[in-house]
Amino acid sequence: MSSDDRKPCPVCGEAIAASARKCRFCGEEFDADKEEKGDSTGGLIPYKNAPALIAYYCGLFSIFPCFPLGWVAFIMGIKGLKKVKEEPQVRGTVHAWIGVIMGGLFGLIWTLGTIGTIAILFFGLASRP
Repeated sequence: MSSDDRKPCPVCGEAIAASARKCRFCGEEFDADKEEKGDSTGGLIPYKNAPALIAYYCGLFSIFPCFPLGWVAFIMGIKGLKKVKEEPQVRGTVHAWIGVIMGGLFGLIWTLGTIGTIAILFFGLASRP
């Protein structure tokens, strides 16, 4: 068997037969067809990157007046981007960016709105005789 017929094991890195379904060194079983096809969602839902998914949904729901939700989306979006940088196969860059942008924008809007409302109430009630 020539070196062209071999590939490294994705777990231990030892050279194994290109058609092997199980590594003889570490015992890891893998399906070569599944690695080539990807997941059943076609890569649209980054289920392996939970922070990016959380950021995405929190970012969408941060449109409603709830300022902590925007900041959760912003922070989880940053964590999702870091995870994509460390492990590119997990995907989720767009989901994370939506969380960062929408979460940051609406988090800021609702936080300033809450502070403004509290200030108006405080100074409005304080100026009464």
